[in-house]
Amino acid sequence: MSTPTVRRATPDDAEAFAACHLACWREAYGDIWGPERFAEIDPVRLAQRRRKEIEAGTADHLMAELDGAVIGIAIAGPNRDDPAPVDRELYAIYVRREHQGSGLADELLEAAVDSHPASLWVYRDNPRASAFYVHHDFIPDGEERLDSQGILEIRMVRR
Repeated sequence: MSTPTVRRATPDDAEAFAACHLACWREAYGDIWGPERFAEIDPVRLAQRRRKEIEAGTADHLMAELDGAVIGIAIAGPNRDDPAPVDRELYAIYVRREHQGSGLADELLEAAVDSHPASLWVYRDNPRASAFYVHHDFIPDGEERLDSQGILEIRMVRR
């Protein structure tokens, strides 16, 4: 049986990275976002965006692979909040549904932010994700915002 590997994404990985990201969004938010929001996402443009980000190097793009397939992703970089509670922010972390609970998300988180202070935004009504972050010492700091679709997000911080 193969073991997943976690590594930095290269520009050549942009399409597979974006495809995994979109598949994870569909699995995680299919009931929350609705078909209209997914219809607005152009997979080609998403891949182009990821390629530009990877080439720019302003954020770390990490991916988990198993037998040549991308099964998880993470993106982290400088904190975008003003004021920033800590220097680093976890922008995204997703693992394909069939690999959740395998420890792969732990590996991606470690690769993305190590054990350093970091912050992230998560949907308030996402208990599975919130429990994962609490397990890794992130706690809500009281900040809230609405995403582009009006869904409430809370900020969690690990100091």
